[in-house]
Amino acid sequence: MRWILIVTATIAIVVGFFYLYQRQLGAIAFFLTSIYFFSLAYSLLSKKAKNSIKNEKEKERKI
Repeated sequence: MRWILIVTATIAIVVGFFYLYQRQLGAIAFFLTSIYFFSLAYSLLSKKAKNSIKNEKEKERKI
């Protein structure tokens, strides 16, 4: 079910971006894409930071 939702949302986004580019509003599509990639990178980096902090605490407990 989640996979169908993701595929449908991706298709809708692609169609929306195509429409914006046809109307000479490509900067809006680029801006929205940049926000998406920024949030994706931020979430990945914050997860990585949380895991490294957790690993450091576990090492301190073992000592």
